[in-house]
Amino acid sequence: DEKSAPIVCPVRGGGYDDRYAVAQLLILQKNIPQAEACLLEAVQVSLGAIALMSDIAAAQRLPLRAAAFSSVLEQLNPTDGETVYLHAQRLGQAGKWDDALAPLLRLRESNPENANIANSLGAAYYQTFDYEKAIGAFTAAAALAPKNEDFAANLKKASAVAAGEEAHDAPMGAPEEKIELKKDEATA
Repeated sequence: DEKSAPIVCPVRGGGYDDRYAVAQLLILQKNIPQAEACLLEAVQVSLGAIALMSDIAAAQRLPLRAAAFSSVLEQLNPTDGETVYLHAQRLGQAGKWDDALAPLLRLRESNPENANIANSLGAAYYQTFDYEKAIGAFTAAAALAPKNEDFAANLKKASAVAAGEEAHDAPMGAPEEKIELKKDEATA
């Protein structure tokens, strides 16, 4: 058996628009495999821009918008751990902790030595009021990174809440609430 050469886009250099235009021509020529290769390359060029849009939305305190952009990234690149982790973080920031659990569990299973993932999973369990699982995840995070004071504090808080010694923190304000900027009287 002779292996066939991989199908690639004939465009070298350029960006999204170039690959998209060539893909359209290839479709007209009924060269669907090569058109698909061009479109896949075009999407890869766009992933960085989509990630940046998620970051901008998060910086603007628009967590639902940030989660929407990260969702697109995860759908386009579902096997990339960093993309999945970003999406789980954005879901948490949007208050969608139940939705964040599944990707965090997949990441934890494939990255058992990653303390940040264990801590994020603990946060998701904590925010969904599953304190027993939160304590387990926070314990793992603290064991993996014993010098991380935040992980130890998360474990302490979850343990205290589970024991009834402290209250669960009030949830953050409603997602997408507008921030009123007030002029400083000195500059008015």
